[in-house]
Amino acid sequence: MRDRAVQTLRRSFLLACFVLPTAVVHAQGDPPNKLPALKRLKCQFSTSAAGAWQNGEVQARVKSAGMLSFEIDSIDTDDGSARFVGLSSEPAHIIAQLRGWTLHFMDARPDGSLYITTVFSQESRPRTLKAVYTRTSYLPVSIPGFSAEPEASQYYGQCEVIN
Repeated sequence: MRDRAVQTLRRSFLLACFVLPTAVVHAQGDPPNKLPALKRLKCQFSTSAAGAWQNGEVQARVKSAGMLSFEIDSIDTDDGSARFVGLSSEPAHIIAQLRGWTLHFMDARPDGSLYITTVFSQESRPRTLKAVYTRTSYLPVSIPGFSAEPEASQYYGQCEVIN
C-alpha cells in the first residue's frame, strides 16, 4: 500500500513539473512567432566549433570562422520547402520544418553531406534572428599518408529577415 502511495505522489509531482511551468508561460502571454511568415533570410556566421577524429580520438576546437554567409529564400513553411543560395554552389531545394519557436532547414547533399540551419524566433538585433548552422560530411579518400575521417562543424551567428 505504501509503494502505491509513493508512486501516486511521484506521478503527481512529475505532472506538476510539466503542467505548471507551461501554465505560467502561457499566462504571461507569448510574443508573436515571426517564423511562419518568413520568406527570405540572409545568414552570417562568425564563430564555429569543429570536431574531427584524428588517430581514433575525437578532437574539438573553437575558432573564429571568418565570415560564412548564404541566403535562404522561397521559404514556405506550409509546404515544408525553401531554397539554399550560396557557398559557391548552385541553389539547392531544401526542406523547411517549423517546430514551435524554431525553424529548421535541412540540406542533404548527393555526396552524403548534411547541412542544417536552425533559426530561432529570438532577435539578436531588430529584424535579425539568432541562428546555428551545422555541417557534417565524410568523403572516403585513399591517398598514401592521409586518412579521411568524418567531419562535423557548427557555426554560430544570425539571419537577417528580408521580406
